[in-house]
Amino acid sequence: MSTLKRKKTETAGAAACPWLDTRLCGTELMLDDYPSALLMRVANLVQAEVTSVYARQHDLSVPEWRLLARLHESAPMQLAALCRTSFFDKAYAGRVLRALEARVLVSTRVDEAHRRRLIVDITPAGRELARRVTAVARRSQTRLLEVLDDGERTALYATLHKLLAAAPALAPKETP
Repeated sequence: MSTLKRKKTETAGAAACPWLDTRLCGTELMLDDYPSALLMRVANLVQAEVTSVYARQHDLSVPEWRLLARLHESAPMQLAALCRTSFFDKAYAGRVLRALEARVLVSTRVDEAHRRRLIVDITPAGRELARRVTAVARRSQTRLLEVLDDGERTALYATLHKLLAAAPALAPKETP
């Protein structure tokens, strides 16, 4: 029986790594052990257990918080840049921004230099709310990192950035 199919043994709180023999990964890797599936589970759990809690405490949805935080850091900015850096499509970002605009947390205007571009800015009320949420968010994110030792933090940071850079080139090619 392959190492991937045998029962996982717990070692220091983590299962044995099924990714060590990449020759077997192509044929025997279980769905729960797909790197993409594991990353999504971690991201969804952190969002549900950490991010959504402090966003809700300030009457924000997670998408609203993500856009408000990005604007707090970089406003004003073109809608296209906001979408690209926040990983939102324009239609979804537009819906989220309308809700933030209704609460007078952000404003939008047409770019006078290029009439087809939309500029998004954060209002003083939005900046104050983002400042308060950012303080809570940083504490929560720090507590999340405290689960890892310095070496694990460094390795995870480098690994996640390496995967971000490599992902576009690794996408499977569509077959006709």
